[in-house]
Amino acid sequence: MPNDVPAALPLMAWIAAYLLGGSPRDAILLCALVLLLACARRARAAVICAAAAAGLIAALAQARAARPAVSAERFAQIVAPIDRDWRPRGDVWLLRVARFNRFAEPLAIYARFVPKPIAMESSIRVEGFLRRNDRGEVNMTVKSPRLMSYHGALRAFDPAAWNRALANRLRPFALRYPTQVALVEALALGRGEMLADEVRDQYKRGGTYHLLVFSGLQIAFAAGVLAWLLRSLHAPRTSDWSLLAFAVLAPAFIGPSASVSRASLGIGLYAFSRILKRPTTLENLWCAAALSRLIVSPSDLTDVAFQLTFAGAGALLFIGKPLARGRAQWVAYAVGAECAVTPLTLFHFHQYALGGSIATLLLTPVIFVMLVVSALVCAFPSAPLLRVVGVLHRLCTFVNECAAPFSGWYAAPPARSLACGLLLALVVIAMVRGRVRAVALIAALLVPCIAAVVVAHRDVNGPTLTVLDVGQGDAIVLRTPGHAILIDGGCSYANVVALLAGRGVRRIDALFLTHVHPDHCGGLPDVLARLDVGQMWISPRRFAGDCAQRLLEVAAERRIPIHLVRDGDTLARGGIFLRALLAGRTYKHSAENNASIVLRVAFGRNTILLTGDIEREAEDDLRSRIQAAEVLKVAHHGSRSSSTPEFLVAVAPRIGLISCGRHNLFGHPHPEVLRRLEAQGVRVYRTDRDGTLDVQWGQRQLFVTREPAN
Repeated sequence: MPNDVPAALPLMAWIAAYLLGGSPRDAILLCALVLLLACARRARAAVICAAAAAGLIAALAQARAARPAVSAERFAQIVAPIDRDWRPRGDVWLLRVARFNRFAEPLAIYARFVPKPIAMESSIRVEGFLRRNDRGEVNMTVKSPRLMSYHGALRAFDPAAWNRALANRLRPFALRYPTQVALVEALALGRGEMLADEVRDQYKRGGTYHLLVFSGLQIAFAAGVLAWLLRSLHAPRTSDWSLLAFAVLAPAFIGPSASVSRASLGIGLYAFSRILKRPTTLENLWCAAALSRLIVSPSDLTDVAFQLTFAGAGALLFIGKPLARGRAQWVAYAVGAECAVTPLTLFHFHQYALGGSIATLLLTPVIFVMLVVSALVCAFPSAPLLRVVGVLHRLCTFVNECAAPFSGWYAAPPARSLACGLLLALVVIAMVRGRVRAVALIAALLVPCIAAVVVAHRDVNGPTLTVLDVGQGDAIVLRTPGHAILIDGGCSYANVVALLAGRGVRRIDALFLTHVHPDHCGGLPDVLARLDVGQMWISPRRFAGDCAQRLLEVAAERRIPIHLVRDGDTLARGGIFLRALLAGRTYKHSAENNASIVLRVAFGRNTILLTGDIEREAEDDLRSRIQAAEVLKVAHHGSRSSSTPEFLVAVAPRIGLISCGRHNLFGHPHPEVLRRLEAQGVRVYRTDRDGTLDVQWGQRQLFVTREPAN
């Protein structure tokens, strides 16, 4: 690329063309324009148009990419290359592979037994139940070791084989030093799958988890050592060629993740420019590395790791570097990193560690020393070196615990504000220079942050019922201005705290748990721990199990009052009036479901019936006490064992709301239930199809707003 062509311009052109898409004819016209501009010696315009053409072609290829046709659980056989290790996850073991069979799509393999350790095998053959879960990810469940086998062997000259061999050398120490070995593998070998969840959480709360992921720190360390050794021997040309070879081998050794690819591409382009005797700037290398990565893997544009790694590196170059002056230059780098990473962290995780950049600055030298020791452990495995890693880890834990109180859950900026801020930042990078560019970049990146603050403080204008899209589970919010009541919290992975924060819910007047099944209870411990909850209402029937125990522990720790619900209990908050209904006895059939708390909700003259997971037995018991309601939350996610015709006649709803997961294993909602609702003239809305549902009441009308998942 000519030196007078800012690499930000072709990067912008590629992103714009990829996002807008187009037709094959548009791609042909762009390629023809590139040829004309090249013949006319318009280098700048030709490069920009070439990047746009590449982005358009990548968008077309992405649209045609084959996806496995998995719409329901089915027994299948797959063959996949092995590039990671098994990791324990609760009572199962998990192996992630990048592709399987003929599909270039990730797959998560769950084994319900302790799998045989992976030695130097290159592929795995598995027979099991293949399905796409409610988050769109392809999973396979294997129930017997007889249905799984390893095949082939990594070639001796394959860098991945060197990585695997080093990891296997550490295995004898894993039983005695599990945390230290996992840290060594994560830092030196890029194998972070063995890190325990509590270790991940410690670093995430401190805002420093990215330091544990094999990224630019490790790549820069290895490349710097290599360049220093060769240049100290007065061999600069050999150093440049060695750096280029290193840039090629590093992703093969670690795996082509976004962070590794970003650092390797930057080093490779730097070495290539020196070999050609066409030196360029670090800023141009950043843009060129991003563009090269996107051309190779277009889907990385929406990948969290890609966005965070390039945003963080770009902030150091375009904000920190121009503003760095005097002894406090680290402040400029910290501000730049915070401005770039904050909107992305809020958008993807709804979580932010205030001061995470300061903790990062404090821990970077510690992690660097830990990296050096980890490299020595790989070369010379020994208990003393692992104990040194343990000491350094305890120091990191102390710093993270000091930063943890400043970590929390926050509202995410709207997608449009994020896109606007980041595109504006790219325009600033391309068009402005110096310290003015740094200040303008900070202003552009503040756009989504300000939007997130606005979202965090927004409130409803009137009575609103929200059925959150939490997959296969229930989480329902009742709101009036200044008040909120939560009924159930979905599964633990649904992250209902983030969903509430995204709607400006920071305080909950009362929390109801209809029953203790994980798809209703799993997310509530986090709600109690992280939000201001006035009181919790639970049913004393069948209240047992792991989730129930965790709820009680958090409630006791936060001193949240607990009310044991009795039939007929009432609660009034902010114009919301609730009456609890319970079946007259405990049933042997589906005891937990039939013990669900049923809530009749009134917003003035507007009525709602929330039914938990009750089945026909409890419906028959409650039918004589049920009054008509405008809106019905259909029981048990639309299961055939609920919503009997007699019950629907008694309720006579206008609207039926069904909360269920996409591609769920249970076949919810059942076609027979949908036919019953249709026969009663009920308008049905479903979270698996329509996303999060908001029901609002006007003076004479009901308004239902759908928010499909991305």
